[in-house]
Amino acid sequence: MKWSLCFVSSLLWVIVTALQTSAFIPPMATRRDNNIMPLQLSPIDEATLVASTTQPIIEEVHNIASGLLSTENIKTAFSIATFGPQLPWLFLILLPNSSVTKKLLGGYEIVMICCLVHFFIVSASIAQPDGTAPMVEFADVFDPNGDPQKAMVGMMQYPNFVSEEWSHVLTWDLFVGRWIWLDGLRRGVFTSHSVLTCNLIGPPGLLLHWVTCTLTGKGLLRMETEE
Repeated sequence: MKWSLCFVSSLLWVIVTALQTSAFIPPMATRRDNNIMPLQLSPIDEATLVASTTQPIIEEVHNIASGLLSTENIKTAFSIATFGPQLPWLFLILLPNSSVTKKLLGGYEIVMICCLVHFFIVSASIAQPDGTAPMVEFADVFDPNGDPQKAMVGMMQYPNFVSEEWSHVLTWDLFVGRWIWLDGLRRGVFTSHSVLTCNLIGPPGLLLHWVTCTLTGKGLLRMETEE
């Protein structure tokens, strides 16, 4: 009797273990001839399975992107675009011949950082529901039969457009101011006044550098390749 109970208990344990093992067979497989064979899915079932698998990932990426490309981050980037270049401008204006200035602005790194900040503002603005500004109003700026100035003034009511245009202008001002400084170093032309003017009101700074070159006998501006 005792051995019978042990045999029955052992048999039940084997059966339960087998059932538990079979329960962990992946749902994508089935048994055929004692082998685990892949389960054939219809195209519709396969598409549904892929969608159910990727949907949570897509939603997570969307949530991360929405948080990164937010209005608050555009405001932060606007402040970086405004105040970030001011220290390099001081070096260009006050210490044009310093080795620190040459090391800091001799390459394109700082200008590229400004470009990246501007690119972020543009990308984040496009991701917003209203974008930078309505395309219809933007087209009015280039309508010769309309009032381009009025259209431009109207677009200034959109914060994202203001952020994009402001960082756009500041980046190009720094690019041109740096070029004036490099041209002055190459040809021995005083540039602090021209660089300052470029920082304050943009293009007139380049005109002032041209006048300075002409009056000092250095000749017209030349776009020389840097050695």
